[in-house]
Amino acid sequence: LENVIARFDAAPGAGAARRVLFGAHYDTRPSAERDPDPSKRALPIAGANDGGSGVAVLLEVAEMLSRRRAPVAVELAFFDGEDLGRPEEPGTYSLGAQGYAARLRDPKPQAGFVFDMVGDRDLNIHPEAYSMEAAANLVALVLEGARATGATGFRPEVKYRVTDDHLPLIRAGIPSVDIIDFDYPPWHTQSDTPDRVSGESLAQVARVAGWILYASPLAGRR
Repeated sequence: LENVIARFDAAPGAGAARRVLFGAHYDTRPSAERDPDPSKRALPIAGANDGGSGVAVLLEVAEMLSRRRAPVAVELAFFDGEDLGRPEEPGTYSLGAQGYAARLRDPKPQAGFVFDMVGDRDLNIHPEAYSMEAAANLVALVLEGARATGATGFRPEVKYRVTDDHLPLIRAGIPSVDIIDFDYPPWHTQSDTPDRVSGESLAQVARVAGWILYASPLAGRR
């Protein structure tokens, strides 16, 4: 397994800038065990949403940062091995994020945001329960970003508790949130294909991500 890491320094003159981590997994599920057709359950999924959508947001953020550095230092982590796990053994998920967390050195990022399954055409991103418990202030920041950018696919009510790449980060001492729409019927099926993904949904999430880096209180702006 290999993680892919990109680092962007803060804009010149930012001083002792904060460090922010954005993460997404780029691997996809090796078996479609939830597919309604039993003959397809041993096949790997395409992962247009569960894998591809978070990567798309991070690539858009990289494009933003290549044009104009943010007032914070940014690390983009493309994690491998998130979706190899077995449901009865939560520790077998997020292998890339676990490896990343084990190799962290001080100073660690002050905040982490994981983007996963954010391209659903019917976008409904609720605060995730582990995120709320570990970093309620960052959950509130995401919702503030949604309001500030007119993103209509974000909801204020906690709905799911999800094992994802934010958990190794939290255990490593990085307050982190999982930005995820877990209400996605094609999840872990052969139907997780590009036609199920919306460019508008991805744009909403990318605008919130950009607001966090350039205009939020985390970036030292109001």
